[in-house]
Amino acid sequence: MPDEPFEILADTRYRPEITERTEEEAKRGFLEGEEFMVVEVQAVGTAEISPGMDSFAVDYLAVCSEKALTSRWMEEKIRQLTKVSEDTVMAMTGRVRSRLFMRIRQQEEPERCLYRLSAWLSMGDDGSQRWSIRDRIDPVFEEEDRLVGRRAKEARRLAGIVMRDQLE
Repeated sequence: MPDEPFEILADTRYRPEITERTEEEAKRGFLEGEEFMVVEVQAVGTAEISPGMDSFAVDYLAVCSEKALTSRWMEEKIRQLTKVSEDTVMAMTGRVRSRLFMRIRQQEEPERCLYRLSAWLSMGDDGSQRWSIRDRIDPVFEEEDRLVGRRAKEARRLAGIVMRDQLE
Protein backbone atom coordinates (compact mmCIF):
# COMPACT_ATOMS: atom_id res chain seq x y z
CA MET A 1 0.00 0.00 0.00
CA PRO A 2 2.05 2.99 -1.16
CA ASP A 3 -0.59 5.47 0.12
CA GLU A 4 -0.05 4.45 3.75
CA PRO A 5 2.01 6.96 5.75
CA PHE A 6 3.35 4.12 7.87
CA GLU A 7 4.01 0.40 7.87
CA ILE A 8 1.78 -1.81 10.02
CA LEU A 9 3.76 -4.24 12.15
CA ALA A 10 2.18 -7.22 13.83
CA ASP A 11 4.20 -6.82 17.03
CA THR A 12 6.77 -4.63 18.73
CA ARG A 13 9.52 -5.67 21.10
CA TYR A 14 8.81 -2.73 23.38
CA ARG A 15 5.42 -3.49 24.86
CA PRO A 16 3.30 -0.45 25.74
CA GLU A 17 0.72 -0.28 28.53
CA ILE A 18 -2.13 -0.40 26.01
CA THR A 19 -4.73 -3.17 26.24
CA GLU A 20 -7.32 -4.24 23.72
CA ARG A 21 -10.82 -4.16 25.17
CA THR A 22 -14.26 -4.72 23.85
CA GLU A 23 -16.29 -1.59 23.17
CA GLU A 24 -18.50 -2.37 26.17
CA GLU A 25 -15.49 -2.79 28.51
CA ALA A 26 -13.99 0.48 27.28
CA LYS A 27 -17.26 2.41 27.76
CA ARG A 28 -17.74 1.01 31.26
CA GLY A 29 -14.13 1.78 32.22
CA PHE A 30 -14.33 5.27 30.77
CA LEU A 31 -17.52 6.03 32.75
CA GLU A 32 -15.85 4.69 35.90
CA GLY A 33 -12.97 7.15 35.49
CA GLU A 34 -10.34 4.80 34.09
CA GLU A 35 -7.57 6.21 31.94
CA PHE A 36 -6.87 4.54 28.61
CA MET A 37 -3.71 4.77 26.57
CA VAL A 38 -4.78 5.96 23.13
CA VAL A 39 -1.41 6.05 21.37
CA GLU A 40 2.28 5.66 22.14
CA VAL A 41 5.13 6.79 19.89
CA GLN A 42 8.44 5.00 20.46
CA ALA A 43 11.81 6.28 19.24
CA VAL A 44 14.05 3.23 18.72
CA GLY A 45 17.76 3.76 18.14
CA THR A 46 19.55 1.15 16.03
CA ALA A 47 23.30 0.69 15.69
CA GLU A 48 23.94 -0.81 12.27
CA ILE A 49 27.41 -2.24 11.85
CA SER A 50 28.61 -3.22 8.42
CA PRO A 51 32.09 -3.49 6.92
CA GLY A 52 33.49 -0.01 6.47
CA MET A 53 30.24 1.76 7.33
CA ASP A 54 28.66 2.06 10.76
CA SER A 55 25.46 4.03 11.22
CA PHE A 56 23.02 5.07 13.90
CA ALA A 57 19.35 5.35 12.91
CA VAL A 58 16.23 6.30 14.84
CA ASP A 59 12.95 4.68 13.80
CA TYR A 60 9.59 5.81 15.12
CA LEU A 61 7.00 3.19 16.01
CA ALA A 62 3.44 4.04 16.94
CA VAL A 63 1.31 1.72 19.01
CA CYS A 64 -2.46 2.07 19.22
CA SER A 65 -5.60 -0.01 19.15
CA GLU A 66 -5.95 -2.02 15.95
CA LYS A 67 -9.43 -0.56 15.44
CA ALA A 68 -8.02 2.98 15.53
CA LEU A 69 -5.47 2.39 12.77
CA THR A 70 -8.02 3.07 10.04
CA SER A 71 -8.92 6.46 11.48
CA ARG A 72 -7.63 9.59 9.71
CA TRP A 73 -7.66 11.26 13.12
CA MET A 74 -5.29 8.61 14.52
CA GLU A 75 -3.02 8.81 11.47
CA GLU A 76 -2.73 12.56 11.99
CA LYS A 77 -2.07 12.21 15.73
CA ILE A 78 0.65 9.62 15.05
CA ARG A 79 2.25 11.94 12.50
CA GLN A 80 2.10 14.94 14.85
CA LEU A 81 3.38 13.08 17.93
CA THR A 82 6.23 11.59 15.89
CA LYS A 83 7.16 15.09 14.71
CA VAL A 84 7.04 16.39 18.29
CA SER A 85 9.38 13.59 19.45
CA GLU A 86 11.71 14.08 16.50
CA ASP A 87 11.94 17.87 16.88
CA THR A 88 12.40 17.92 20.67
CA VAL A 89 13.71 14.89 22.52
CA MET A 90 15.43 13.26 19.56
CA ALA A 91 17.09 16.52 18.40
CA MET A 92 20.48 15.52 19.78
CA THR A 93 24.00 16.55 18.95
CA GLY A 94 26.34 14.48 16.81
CA ARG A 95 28.40 13.75 19.90
CA VAL A 96 25.41 12.27 21.73
CA ARG A 97 24.49 10.22 18.63
CA SER A 98 28.03 8.80 18.54
CA ARG A 99 27.99 7.93 22.22
CA LEU A 100 24.57 6.27 21.93
CA PHE A 101 25.83 4.31 18.93
CA MET A 102 28.73 3.00 21.02
CA ARG A 103 26.51 2.12 24.00
CA ILE A 104 23.96 0.28 21.86
CA ARG A 105 26.70 -1.49 19.94
CA GLN A 106 28.05 -2.90 23.23
CA GLN A 107 24.79 -4.64 24.13
CA GLU A 108 23.52 -7.94 22.73
CA GLU A 109 20.65 -6.39 20.77
CA PRO A 110 21.50 -3.81 18.09
CA GLU A 111 18.63 -1.51 19.12
CA ARG A 112 17.22 0.27 22.13
CA CYS A 113 13.95 2.12 22.77
CA LEU A 114 15.33 5.55 23.70
CA TYR A 115 12.09 7.45 24.24
CA ARG A 116 8.36 6.79 24.59
CA LEU A 117 5.65 9.44 24.40
CA SER A 118 2.09 8.38 25.17
CA ALA A 119 -1.35 10.01 25.31
CA TRP A 120 -3.96 8.80 27.78
CA LEU A 121 -7.65 9.66 27.79
CA SER A 122 -10.11 9.77 30.66
CA MET A 123 -13.42 11.47 31.41
CA GLY A 124 -13.61 14.47 33.71
CA ASP A 125 -16.30 14.81 36.38
CA ASP A 126 -18.21 17.08 34.02
CA GLY A 127 -18.13 14.48 31.20
CA SER A 128 -15.40 16.24 29.24
CA GLN A 129 -12.38 14.50 27.76
CA ARG A 130 -9.18 14.78 29.79
CA TRP A 131 -5.83 14.08 28.16
CA SER A 132 -2.76 13.05 30.08
CA ILE A 133 0.66 12.95 28.43
CA ARG A 134 3.34 10.62 29.76
CA ASP A 135 6.81 9.81 28.61
CA ARG A 136 9.74 7.63 29.46
CA ILE A 137 13.39 8.30 28.67
CA ASP A 138 15.81 5.39 28.53
CA PRO A 139 18.41 5.66 31.37
CA VAL A 140 21.31 5.25 28.92
CA PHE A 141 19.95 8.16 26.86
CA GLU A 142 19.74 10.30 30.01
CA GLU A 143 23.33 9.42 30.92
CA GLU A 144 24.62 10.44 27.51
CA ASP A 145 22.50 13.58 27.07
CA ARG A 146 22.05 15.76 30.14
CA LEU A 147 19.61 18.08 28.35
CA VAL A 148 17.16 15.39 27.23
CA GLY A 149 14.96 15.91 30.31
CA ARG A 150 14.47 19.57 29.41
CA ARG A 151 13.56 18.66 25.84
CA ALA A 152 11.15 15.98 27.13
CA LYS A 153 9.31 18.61 29.17
CA GLU A 154 8.74 20.59 25.96
CA ALA A 155 7.68 17.40 24.15
CA ARG A 156 5.03 16.72 26.79
CA ARG A 157 3.72 20.29 26.50
CA LEU A 158 3.50 20.10 22.70
CA ALA A 159 1.93 16.62 22.81
CA GLY A 160 -0.80 18.00 25.08
CA ILE A 161 -1.54 20.66 22.48
CA VAL A 162 -1.60 18.02 19.72
CA MET A 163 -4.09 15.87 21.54
CA ARG A 164 -6.36 18.86 22.13
CA ASP A 165 -6.26 19.59 18.36
CA GLN A 166 -4.63 23.00 18.74
CA LEU A 167 -1.40 22.33 16.85
CA GLU A 168 -1.32 22.88 13.10
